[in-house]
Amino acid sequence: MKSMTKSAKGTVETPGKNVRAKAGLNRGILDNTPGERRRQLEYKTRLYGSVLIAVPPFRTSNTCGNPACGNADPESRLGCGRLFRCVHCGHEDDADHNASIEIEARARRTGGTVTNSTRSVPQTRVPATGRGRMREAPGPAHAS
Repeated sequence: MKSMTKSAKGTVETPGKNVRAKAGLNRGILDNTPGERRRQLEYKTRLYGSVLIAVPPFRTSNTCGNPACGNADPESRLGCGRLFRCVHCGHEDDADHNASIEIEARARRTGGTVTNSTRSVPQTRVPATGRGRMREAPGPAHAS
């Protein structure tokens, strides 16, 4: 992130080009970091009583989206083209669509668990009356 948001001002000898445009781009990049997106998603899911399931992205672009196959092979994505072609079963799809199928399948396999980088805990909060307020769901107490 640091190298992407370097200043374009330059020096006295070699002044920068499009400094104002670069400054605006830098603001946009820094306002939309992955951590900020994650924080906003967590906030919105709590607000609307939904569930956010974080799925590790490792190998989703190399795993076949065909439910009968599920083979993970980097050879299925040779080159940087848009096509995914499974070397095991021959399944073809747009690479992004295929990865989204695998991400959804992984989310379903977690069994409705809210996952973050440090722990996995069952979703135990439901929306109360009014927007933005939360109350504990009925059921066994959850020890933290």
